[in-house]
Amino acid sequence: MIGFLTTRPRLEAPRETIANALWPGRDEDSARHCLATTLWRAKSVLDADAFITTNAELIALRIKGSCWIDALAFDRRVRTALRARTMRHEQHLRLKLARALDDYGGDFLPLVDSEWALYERERLHCLRLDGLYALAMMSAHSNDWARAMGTARTLCALEPLREDAHRLLMTAYAQTGNRALALKQFRTCAAVLQAELAVDPMEETAHLYRQILGHRAAGPAVPARPAGRVALVSARDAVRDALGMIEKALADHP
Repeated sequence: MIGFLTTRPRLEAPRETIANALWPGRDEDSARHCLATTLWRAKSVLDADAFITTNAELIALRIKGSCWIDALAFDRRVRTALRARTMRHEQHLRLKLARALDDYGGDFLPLVDSEWALYERERLHCLRLDGLYALAMMSAHSNDWARAMGTARTLCALEPLREDAHRLLMTAYAQTGNRALALKQFRTCAAVLQAELAVDPMEETAHLYRQILGHRAAGPAVPARPAGRVALVSARDAVRDALGMIEKALADHP
């Protein structure tokens, strides 16, 4: 019941709504009886009167004093940090966001498979992913590439289909001198996308891969020239450089 109320606007809901959501297979009278029993048990085990208020129609949570609910605290702290990302003092904000993400204790009500619980579980999971990405980006902006790499690695493990996370991890690897790992990460990204979605990486991801390889071209690869032609072109350029040096020397000594 408390978990359901945390998903509702203003943390309250009509008794009928709660009963139907928690006991969908029962008739109205039976569901209301189950709700009444649950309220009685909550009040007998917890100091429920301190944070649960009821009347003839509504049941509500009233968070105050020492009452603390992890899902609500996580939601509030991460969303507050994400909204404040454009503020100054990013270092302080990064620490606050890191602490908020550390408080994530696991999936929301993992043993409940009702639609309302599944939706909230996914919402909080996505909020965690967005928070991790923001934290990794803040670390990158501060040139703390080691921390950015660790956070991006966690993000890729949690959601392998996020190409922005793969790009960030590739960049972090490259910035810390792990060019081989950066290239390997691209291949991992491409394999996951092909296996799960039957698509290739976005051009932005492929472009980053080419940059790390050392290619400047963003378009199709230029066909390789024959080895003999390459040697002749190199010799021509060397002769031009030598002639340029001779012309400069002659100009300096008329």
